[in-house]
Amino acid sequence: DSTIWSLYLKETEKDDKELANSLQVGVDELLIFAGLFGAILTAFLIESRKDLQVDPVQEILQALQSHFAVPTSQPFQVSKSSLVVNCLWFTSLALTLFSALCAVLAREWLAKYIPVSPGSRSSDACQRLLRVKRAQQWHLESVVTGIPLLIQLALFLFSAGLVLFTWNNSVALGVLMLFLIVFAILLYALGTVFPLLSPTCPFQTTASRNYVKFWRTAFISPQASSLYAMQRLRRFLSLQCHEPYRR
Repeated sequence: DSTIWSLYLKETEKDDKELANSLQVGVDELLIFAGLFGAILTAFLIESRKDLQVDPVQEILQALQSHFAVPTSQPFQVSKSSLVVNCLWFTSLALTLFSALCAVLAREWLAKYIPVSPGSRSSDACQRLLRVKRAQQWHLESVVTGIPLLIQLALFLFSAGLVLFTWNNSVALGVLMLFLIVFAILLYALGTVFPLLSPTCPFQTTASRNYVKFWRTAFISPQASSLYAMQRLRRFLSLQCHEPYRR
């Protein structure tokens, strides 16, 4: 009995590690990208934040003009475009930091998903089954794979703010940025739609993967998936039981 459960746990350990490692790689890449993107975004915010404050040189000039009774210019007012750009970029920075926090938490979740040793007893097999069932019940894989959507939304907000920022300085530069961003969005949309039309399409995005998983969960009955899992378990146990006789 212990031999069978030990073999079962070793086989299932491969699947569990494969799932955890695939998610782990995505989380690590997200952390690297979030760090680089946050640094670039901060540099833009340092420059754009100046538009929300009065220039010290202008304050000195206004003070001198008022002292010598020279007609002063209009008081400082923040332009709507500068306010919108800063709102978009500060929101993008907040989403980037939040996605990095979620990625750090996801690393902890995945670390607890794989035990230190697979075990060899029936109780270890029950613990493994409960761990997998809880992960499926709470949609662990969907939650972890959905974290990149936050950084993608942050990137979209930054791109929208970049178009407005460059448009105010130069219309030609703003048109160029708009063309490049629309082209990138079109490629992302195609990468999202193609896997839904053709399951064999290798080009996928986070949105398309989550939609396919939702479709399978919503339209494939739990009884069918459980029956398939039980059939795989019975096939595995039957092969292991007949293996000594073959030898």
